[in-house]
Amino acid sequence: MGVFTATLTGNQWQRRFLSFEEDASARPWQIPYLYRNGGQPGKKVTCIAAIHGDELNGVRMLHELAAVLEGAPLRGSLCLVPVANLMGYANHSRYLPDRRDLNRMFPGLRDGSEGARLAYHLWQQFIAESDYVIDVHSGSYNRWNFPHLRGNMKENAMRAWAAKLSGVIVLNSSGVAGSLRKEAGKAGKPVFLIEAGETGRFEKKIVMQGLVLLLKLLAALDLIDAHLLEEARAFLTTAVLPETPPGYYRKAVWQRATQSGLFIPNAAPGEHVRAGQLLGTITDLFGHKRAEIFSETDGFILGMHLHPQVVPGRALFHIAYDFRELQGEGTE
Repeated sequence: MGVFTATLTGNQWQRRFLSFEEDASARPWQIPYLYRNGGQPGKKVTCIAAIHGDELNGVRMLHELAAVLEGAPLRGSLCLVPVANLMGYANHSRYLPDRRDLNRMFPGLRDGSEGARLAYHLWQQFIAESDYVIDVHSGSYNRWNFPHLRGNMKENAMRAWAAKLSGVIVLNSSGVAGSLRKEAGKAGKPVFLIEAGETGRFEKKIVMQGLVLLLKLLAALDLIDAHLLEEARAFLTTAVLPETPPGYYRKAVWQRATQSGLFIPNAAPGEHVRAGQLLGTITDLFGHKRAEIFSETDGFILGMHLHPQVVPGRALFHIAYDFRELQGEGTE
């Protein structure tokens, strides 16, 4: 039985731990979660962070979300899981101790590897009974992502959810096999993934922007009153997101290095670019220009590679393009 079987209602969070097997010292892993049943009819939503153990911005986003919603009315039930991959978190690592990726193991196996068992435990306790899921991530491998959403926009329920979101960048992406997003979607559970910032740190502006995204997603599901988002905006002075109509980018491409050397960017995530626009230059160790990198398409820069040392083929900028506006659709 999962956490959504709880019958206790109220306007305060229930802060609890869920035991998962044991570490090498025979001590149980304790997965923290916060739970609220609003006592009014509504949807069951899980927000989960740190499936990759070094992606920490999402941890703080869920902390801030819990603080904003403390005492506020809630329609339906909401579960927040700040740190899903405790093993990776303890080791300051994206991966599990055996170097495998937890986000390739869902829905997991009861008697499988340690990662498959953890995925199964998370799935059974937090995902199986959810109606909607929000999965929070950050860029990896020296990458920084502008706060945006990813989801399978071929699904009617996802388009209906996105149609209620304005001022949000959405990329059509169904995820890879074994990822929470892919497998939950196959099980009929709409999932939006938040990508924001980089790994291994708290970025205050990113956390605030992520909080706005979370509030928008919950308000679109009618889980919370829209005025909570407006009240939050009043003090989230750093949480500026693009003014975009409801819709999504159908495709994305990585603009890659053509030469080795040092990459000097001339653009940044969060910017709209035009085809043929200069994105940056690659120099040698004397500072002499070796190559110029131009955008192949009109689009929006979702993310970029942070480390200046590059080789041919290194992904530099992630650019979303082919925008489709959504109109007249509502959540199911």
